[in-house]
Amino acid sequence: MSNYRVIDLASWNRAEHFKFYQQATHPWFNIISDIDAAQLLDYCKVNSKSFFHAYLYLTQIAINELEPFKIRIVDDEVRVYDTITVSCAILADDETMRFCGFPYAESFSEFDTQASIAQQAAKASPFIANQFVGQEKAQDEIHMSVIPWVSFSSFTNARNTEAVDSIPKVVYGKAKSTPDGLMMPLSVEVHHGVMDGLYVGRFFEKIQQLFNQPAQHLAN
Repeated sequence: MSNYRVIDLASWNRAEHFKFYQQATHPWFNIISDIDAAQLLDYCKVNSKSFFHAYLYLTQIAINELEPFKIRIVDDEVRVYDTITVSCAILADDETMRFCGFPYAESFSEFDTQASIAQQAAKASPFIANQFVGQEKAQDEIHMSVIPWVSFSSFTNARNTEAVDSIPKVVYGKAKSTPDGLMMPLSVEVHHGVMDGLYVGRFFEKIQQLFNQPAQHLAN
């Protein structure tokens, strides 16, 4: 049984937009804005919870509440996946990158436990390019990175521009204290064929709402 449904292009309200951006050699666009992480960080400190796991989990919630972020272009189909997981680049003990898939979870306690196991396994495994290059890409996930050393104002993701790739890229940067709060840069890159700036804006709004209400989503 498939974990997605195929969109009927004949009745899809943005079918013509999809066709238009399919002709582009660079059909992605990127928006960066700051998120106030003060309430989330304070909650995690007081309750001894992982800040990293907390914002991974909240990102999972936001992605799954906004349907355009669950849409993928696969071959000749436009699919909407049932649930989306987070795949995040992490740093291994040898200071090189590993890709780590974080299983979908309904509660933060479950996510936190599974995330710790997934991280340990990813760090212990060698990075082998042939495991990824030329292999079929999982579509029911987002690609995420964390750059905790830099509070950036622009970001460019590495990608194969000759391949169809509609998976959103989400990158968090270093949080810094400002008069406006503990501001954390957040980069969101998406395929213009499946959404416009409206839904990226809604994503930022949803993330900020979640960061402002940590007890509501992380207590379980």
